[in-house]
Amino acid sequence: MTTDAVSSTPTVSTPAVRRRWDVFLSFRGEDTRVTFTDCLYTRLQHKGVRAFRDNEGLNRGDKIDRCLLDAIEDSAAFIAIISPNYANSRWCLEELAKVCECNRLILPVFYNVDPSHVRGQRGPFLQHFKDLEARFGEEDVSKWRKAMKYVGGLAGFVVNGFGDEADVIQTLLNNVLAELSKWSGVAAFTVGLDSRVEEVLELLDLKSNSIRVLGLHGPGGVGKSTLAKALYNKLVAHFENRSFISNVKKYLAQENGLLSLQIKLIGDLSGMASHVNEVNAGLVAIKSIVQEKRVLIILDDVDDASQLTAIAGRKKWRKWFYEGSRIIITTRDREVLHELHENELYEVKQLNSPESLQLFSHYALGRVKPTPDFLPLSKQIVSLTGGLPLALEVFGSSLYDKRKIEEWEDALQKLKQIRPMDLQGVLKISYDGLDEQEKCIFLDIACLFIKMGMKKEDAIDILKGCGFRAEIGIKVLVDKSLLKIAEDYTLWMHDQLRDMGRQIVLHENHEDLGMRSRLWDRSEILRVLQNNLGSRCIQGMVLDFVSDIFMKDSSAAWGRFRGTPNFTTAVTWLKETYKEYFQHAAEKERELILQTKSFESMINLRLLQIDNVQLEGEFKLMPAELKWLQWRGCPLKTLPSDFCPQGLRVLDLSESKNIERLWGCRRWSWHNNKV
Repeated sequence: MTTDAVSSTPTVSTPAVRRRWDVFLSFRGEDTRVTFTDCLYTRLQHKGVRAFRDNEGLNRGDKIDRCLLDAIEDSAAFIAIISPNYANSRWCLEELAKVCECNRLILPVFYNVDPSHVRGQRGPFLQHFKDLEARFGEEDVSKWRKAMKYVGGLAGFVVNGFGDEADVIQTLLNNVLAELSKWSGVAAFTVGLDSRVEEVLELLDLKSNSIRVLGLHGPGGVGKSTLAKALYNKLVAHFENRSFISNVKKYLAQENGLLSLQIKLIGDLSGMASHVNEVNAGLVAIKSIVQEKRVLIILDDVDDASQLTAIAGRKKWRKWFYEGSRIIITTRDREVLHELHENELYEVKQLNSPESLQLFSHYALGRVKPTPDFLPLSKQIVSLTGGLPLALEVFGSSLYDKRKIEEWEDALQKLKQIRPMDLQGVLKISYDGLDEQEKCIFLDIACLFIKMGMKKEDAIDILKGCGFRAEIGIKVLVDKSLLKIAEDYTLWMHDQLRDMGRQIVLHENHEDLGMRSRLWDRSEILRVLQNNLGSRCIQGMVLDFVSDIFMKDSSAAWGRFRGTPNFTTAVTWLKETYKEYFQHAAEKERELILQTKSFESMINLRLLQIDNVQLEGEFKLMPAELKWLQWRGCPLKTLPSDFCPQGLRVLDLSESKNIERLWGCRRWSWHNNKV
């Protein structure tokens, strides 16, 4: 085995979410399938690594399957086995180009080829690329050359057929396992985490073949999610079938939320898409997996017992799972864990004084210990934060650019006015330190963009359209730990910070919904629009209707049919189901039609999402100040000629199947804007 010299190395970000595949294997079947690739795949599987290998490679056509592109996007790492005939396949080259786009760990194996030939497309690749240039366009071939050059310049492994394959496979396996161990995005700097992980691992007792169900409970901001992620990193290599579901409580806020939760779990554990369409069927599908396979399941931020019964019914959980399984649940509400019956509980406690001081000093001063000048003030601040890591991080970050004792004393006085253990109050001090534009950006993100899972680039385009210094504003929020950017460039915010932002908006007017600056709750938005309650105060609104109409999760008729399956109960169930379906469809139809007049009074509305909604009326009534309009699933063929929002900067009509052109009559210019 030899390691080729590195001319460049990939920048690998820690994934923010668990991907379906741990590693994607890209290879030329005729060169390596029955030798190196098969041995590698078997070793990966034996270690519990979920490897994607295309088993239909011998019957490929010219065009790459969408399912392969999806698998690449949903893989945490890649092993590219470059062999003499690799570039003879357009499919392989398309895979490689897609892999390079993903900006994740790539481990090249140069199988009976010289890495320099890969970089320069020489040797066996010279004629292949000449043939490709004769068959395909310059754009495609240029993309493939760029991918080969990039991968050929990475640190890789040269296999030359002299008995070194086993060593290479072991090294590849170690690299993949190391990458998996950091997937969950634990902060680079933590305090007190290792000791807590060891305590919980003792409770889980991996050597035992019994089933262990563990509940982690504690107040918001104490570090339950961080502990759960760190535990997953320790356990992931021991379980072939595993699932980490973050922010479980968000599923209850969705239509058919419990069903969505089940589908997510089934997909994670089985590696296949699930097509269940009601909760009872989901329970059956989950049971068929967890009673036959040893699994690791982590459910983070559970706040309702129904989320647990949707996973394992109401029976004792230890009778539901296969021996050796480990299930971890995090929650703020200890009462939720009573649904688990026989279980272990672990209270995630606040940091002690030395730990708190160390964490605060890291974020406030960039050092392990405060300097003597700042030590007394640091100790006082730490004593008031209650040992909550989130409070220490956010408050410490707010002081990082302040180096005068007087500034710290002022911050301390503000902190003393907060009630003990009032995390929201502590976080708001950092918010209050922002300038007006930064506050506006924070509230737009907390109330509107986070809900949508918006990418950083899209948010910058929108905020720039509003006249804000978007890049600077987002950087300030990140520097102050009020916002984070996930591995896939999605905006991410701790739910305590999101809730703090939303509370600020709710306090603008407790009684009158139309007098608040931002609206994000569907029922409240419909109340405002259907009753013409809008006002000049409203700046942003996100209203998203799911285009598909689902059948209800369960019914009494379904229960009778399952209990006594016969012709009569089947017909009764079908009649009730389709009656409910059409009633539900009629209700949805009424909800989906809104009047443009409802927006007339919202003269300061900047940001509007109305996905899968039908607008009726005169479009000239829509607010002239509108800067961003997302209308996915727009039912129109063309935008009305009386819709002329002069200030519009971003228009998103994706997923609109009927749209043929923007305006029937172009009456205004669309320069420097984004469609």
